[in-house]
Amino acid sequence: MDKQDLHGKTAIITGGSSEIAGEVALALAREGVQVCLCGRNADLLEMAANKIKLLGGVCLTIVSDLDSLEAAESVVEQARSTFGSLDILITLSPFWAGGQIHNHSVKTWDLVLGANLREPFLIARAVLPLFREQKHGEIMAIGSDSSMGIYQQDGAYGVAMHALTTLMELIRVENVELGIRTHILAPGVALTEDTDSEGRPALTVEHIGEWAVWLLTRPGHLRGNGPILI
Repeated sequence: MDKQDLHGKTAIITGGSSEIAGEVALALAREGVQVCLCGRNADLLEMAANKIKLLGGVCLTIVSDLDSLEAAESVVEQARSTFGSLDILITLSPFWAGGQIHNHSVKTWDLVLGANLREPFLIARAVLPLFREQKHGEIMAIGSDSSMGIYQQDGAYGVAMHALTTLMELIRVENVELGIRTHILAPGVALTEDTDSEGRPALTVEHIGEWAVWLLTRPGHLRGNGPILI
């Protein structure tokens, strides 16, 4: 079966200040994707963008904490006005904090749910009307293996990851007939080296980028996937 060609497509990647987001953006740029990286840290965004530009790729950076629907809609509009189109949304959930429920910090709970669940909802809410109108689009959530089980002291993060899966599956159910696909990646701890401290093969950020590209290039008639543990 023929793979989908990503060349010339445009992607928004949130959580763009994280190392994983930078590697996913680089992997997409190698496929000819124009990338919009959105995150909180301007310096880290610029570092990731420079790596893409060194390859001859195109990258727009937007500093935003996605704290409102208006902020999310602004990111979508800036990407569209810069590139002329929008085809892919990838959300990253890099912010871990937990605790036992009986003494869990309420402030931490709110921060974690905001970063890892509210922000993906807001950016999906901003992009879905466009995807529905154009009758195509790909939405990918890169979360955590915490979405696949229950772990002590995972706290707010564990709850957010399970809820993120539900959000993505709801988006799929409501939009699959309009040509919109959703994908969920559930990686464990990703390292920058090929082996861990004991010399065992490790999951790397490069592997996550490769998985993202593989999912997005699957033949168009194949529907999206539920959580894939990597």
